[in-house]
Amino acid sequence: MTGVLDVTAQRCDTTDVVRDRILGAAEELICTRGIAGFTLDGVAQVAGVSKGGLLYHFRSKDSLISGMQRRMASRMAEALREAKAGSEPVLQAFVRHLRRDYERGGRSFTPLLLARERAEPCEELRSLLACIAREGGHGDGNGSTLLLLAALGLMLSSLTRLPFPLPEHASDLLDELEAAAGRFGTA
Repeated sequence: MTGVLDVTAQRCDTTDVVRDRILGAAEELICTRGIAGFTLDGVAQVAGVSKGGLLYHFRSKDSLISGMQRRMASRMAEALREAKAGSEPVLQAFVRHLRRDYERGGRSFTPLLLARERAEPCEELRSLLACIAREGGHGDGNGSTLLLLAALGLMLSSLTRLPFPLPEHASDLLDELEAAAGRFGTA
């Protein structure tokens, strides 16, 4: 016999799955159609939900962007916690996380392309990036901030399909960024 708690837990699981599917669809839509193609109707269609279903989970486009940013921050925070537990420098772990995503097409960083659509990024994302810059710096001045911005710039270059750097050079640049990040972490 199914109890009320079982049904509630199942509903929460289903809600989380649908929210995750909507967020994934939004990322996919931005990667394939660009920011201009990022509409609530388009996201709903790609996610396989009605527009009303999408609006049930995300009240507005702003809420959806915020959800994407929160998910991105959560994924990065988890990767950085794991790295920290293994004594890996935070900035180096960030560059490694960015590299993995870059090699898969950069999908999880698509919320960065929407930063101008909101007054400011969600608190979780702002806090996480500030933490990476702070913990990655170890009093080095601006070097770690420059490295963080270079890594983010490389990702944005890829997402916006700029012709530079060429994919075969991006790997070398990521190698250099990761090595430099490791040096900052041991300073």
